[in-house]
Amino acid sequence: MNIKNTLKSSVAVAALVAVAAPVAPVANAADDTLSSGNKNSLTISGRVAAAIWFADDGSSEDMFISDGAINASRIRWVAKGTLNPNTTAGMTIEMDIPIANEPTADTLGTDANDGTENSQTAAWGQRHHYVWVSNKKFGKISLGRTSTASDGTGESNLTGGGFGGANMLGAYGSGIGFNVTTTGVPVASTQTIATSFSGYDASSRETVLRYDTPSMMGLVAKVGMSGDGETDVGLFYGGKFGGLQVKAAAGFKDMSSSSASTGYNASASLAVLHDSGLNAAVNLGKTNFKSGTQAGTLQASIEDPHNVYWTLGYKAKIFGTGGTNFEFSYSKTEDKLRSVGFDDSEGTMWGISAKQSFDAIGASVAIQYQNFDLEYNNGGTAVTLDDIDLFIMETIFNF
Repeated sequence: MNIKNTLKSSVAVAALVAVAAPVAPVANAADDTLSSGNKNSLTISGRVAAAIWFADDGSSEDMFISDGAINASRIRWVAKGTLNPNTTAGMTIEMDIPIANEPTADTLGTDANDGTENSQTAAWGQRHHYVWVSNKKFGKISLGRTSTASDGTGESNLTGGGFGGANMLGAYGSGIGFNVTTTGVPVASTQTIATSFSGYDASSRETVLRYDTPSMMGLVAKVGMSGDGETDVGLFYGGKFGGLQVKAAAGFKDMSSSSASTGYNASASLAVLHDSGLNAAVNLGKTNFKSGTQAGTLQASIEDPHNVYWTLGYKAKIFGTGGTNFEFSYSKTEDKLRSVGFDDSEGTMWGISAKQSFDAIGASVAIQYQNFDLEYNNGGTAVTLDDIDLFIMETIFNF
């Protein structure tokens, strides 16, 4: 690591934190709810995220100014109407805005390549586009593009951290590759953070028909079917026992009917938060591959890829502007590399973060350090690779 450049990045981060230093809270009386012509309410909300971050792969280093990563800039419209005292209906549209600099596409340079420091995305990204009807007694039905029944079942988290839960697994710098150092001379590999790590949450967002039960003593069950015929289920629980808040989930997605290689995805997670501010979480995820060689690349002898993710955190009230949350995370992803010649891959990540909220204006500033380590065998020979280090500061303004 080049100390001079690291100091430069540290100074830049410190300057931005200073700009965002705590100030006295001011009441925000803005009304974000509108009434449409047919008497339905319309709420407009969203956020703008920006970041400055530094990456070092052991051979090269660089600083990037980019948009947000998982906490991407977006805008949403939520309309809602009342059919009767027990039944409401509505719609949600949520879009990722065009990206000025995509942090997942930024890369470090090599002897033969200068890397990518600016990667724009001109298109809007569709996140949610669905209609729903909800009854207090019978539950809720959603139709369109939105979360599947098992989405988020491997991501329970109560840290309130800047990059909470499985989000810490690599969005900033996920396109940066590991350097092979087996021979002592660093050589760029084809493996990146994105290809080597995953939280293996059971599912995400798709076009679905989904049913959610009413909450029964904090327990909600969801079942859904996607447009390609895949089915999934999810169980979600939230409750409090004395001074301990609990959040848990488990999900299963059957992909055997639509995929030639994948049998199912499964995930589960548990998070707890004590009134003192101390909290912890564990997230588990797995993908099951069908037996036999798939598409000429998958080896049946390799175990199913899986991940375990641990988080410890503390939620404090240091400043009057809002909460100050701290988080330590550790993750291990095994057997994600499944192409011919690769075996027994193990990727580990550890990181720390701190987030300061500014409740009066709906804003936050978070800083984070992450270390990524990858090991695998190639043709039965152990491969040595340099670690990747990331230093990140992310700012978010919600509206």
